[in-house]
Amino acid sequence: MPGNSCKVYTSVFFVDFRHMKMEFENGSMDFSKSYEIRYDLFEHRDTVNLGQVLEYLNKNLVDYIFTFRSSQPDQITTIYTYAMNYTPPIVDVDIGSFNFRRSFFNNTNLMVSFHGLNNDNVHLVLKDMSAISPDIYKIALLYNDTGKFLDDLDYLYHYKNDHQIKLAYIPMGNNNSLFRLVSAITVSDYAYASYKHETAPGQIEASEFISLLGRFREKYE
Repeated sequence: MPGNSCKVYTSVFFVDFRHMKMEFENGSMDFSKSYEIRYDLFEHRDTVNLGQVLEYLNKNLVDYIFTFRSSQPDQITTIYTYAMNYTPPIVDVDIGSFNFRRSFFNNTNLMVSFHGLNNDNVHLVLKDMSAISPDIYKIALLYNDTGKFLDDLDYLYHYKNDHQIKLAYIPMGNNNSLFRLVSAITVSDYAYASYKHETAPGQIEASEFISLLGRFREKYE
């Protein structure tokens, strides 16, 4: 397990495209780093603003995951349909958010995600996800039981090795930052860190998270 390769994505959101561009131009953000674009948390979420955001990221060869959460299926369909005109490197789609076909995302890497609670059954979640054949499996659970987290971690470790999948395993919770680090070290190919504000409970600030992972890798390489 030591030395597991995990890429850290800094999860970001802004008022609009102009504010995002300013963060790159003033050096607060770096084109060479990886980001999750939480477009659902932007203040302005229209398609004109979306086009500017994605065009700018693509032009500057930024590695990013495009994410949009909503309780309105029609809104989700509209945003993802428009986003696919720009072929994001990765799109994160919640498995229960709206009805879609796998072919809709054929031109990009599809991350199918499940967001749930401590007692959700990861066996069944993986079974449902595998029917979609995603490029990346993402499971984000809000834990209140260390034993359940360790059981899930063990199961996911063996499942990943047996099925050769790409995995983002995100243990959430305000007191569970250590769980996130353990997951990144042992099983996750993708992890999330915070920028100026958390986008999920328990996120670690990006530079600190990357530093901690680096120290672990140096110790075991």
